[in-house]
Amino acid sequence: MDLTGILSLPPQGLVVFLLVLVRAIAIFMVAPVLGNTLVPLPVKVGLAFLLTVILAPFLVHQPLHVDVQNFWAIGLAVLQETAVGLMIGFIAQLLFVAMQFAGQAIGLQMGFGLASVFDPSSQAQVSITAQLYLFVGILVFLLLNGHHYIIIALARSYHSIPLASFTLDAHAMNLLLRATDDMFWVALMLMAPVLGVLVLGEVSMAIVARIMPQMNMFVAAFPVKIFLGIVTMALSFPLLVSYMGATTQQSFDLVFRFLRVH
Repeated sequence: MDLTGILSLPPQGLVVFLLVLVRAIAIFMVAPVLGNTLVPLPVKVGLAFLLTVILAPFLVHQPLHVDVQNFWAIGLAVLQETAVGLMIGFIAQLLFVAMQFAGQAIGLQMGFGLASVFDPSSQAQVSITAQLYLFVGILVFLLLNGHHYIIIALARSYHSIPLASFTLDAHAMNLLLRATDDMFWVALMLMAPVLGVLVLGEVSMAIVARIMPQMNMFVAAFPVKIFLGIVTMALSFPLLVSYMGATTQQSFDLVFRFLRVH
């Protein structure tokens, strides 16, 4: 496979190559794992360029409804391709946002708010439980070959959404809203076991404080909450990992559904 098809059509071929490259770069900027800020920018651009070299020859003869002699038309097409890539990566990334949100809520409830660490990927201070949930989510994502699904979604997107043809219609907006809504449900399900036990622990300690007012429950509550949280996480983690795997697969299905509605 070579680029003779592209090189034989200088104006349109180069525009096709540019648009394919823009969509690929946009996906890799926000996609799970691949879009992490710890992944060097040259690696992302290099991977996008490599995939563009592979995919562009198959798309060079695809009808391109862009005036290649019009700079503004090409600029608009670039914006369209950027939007497509960002939306595909955003839908896939929502699952990891839910995982980190659940871990952050659990950490704050356990009293780890002061024991936060700097997360380079989000450029913010997060609790250690948020990092734990995020790392487990990344491992599940890689075990399920999620990075392969991202590349497959990129390849399929050029046929589902041809170059320079994307429009943000009602179907796409409804799907984005549903994906965002699902993120909160996933976060709630991930944090429910630990938060449920911690709430029961709070109620129990409140009852003890009423029975034994001389006991300083404010001081005693910290180690109790940490112990309950760690034990509950340890016991529920096998189920949580299984649930993370199921929701990761649902995230892939949602990405492909976004491509099908177009």
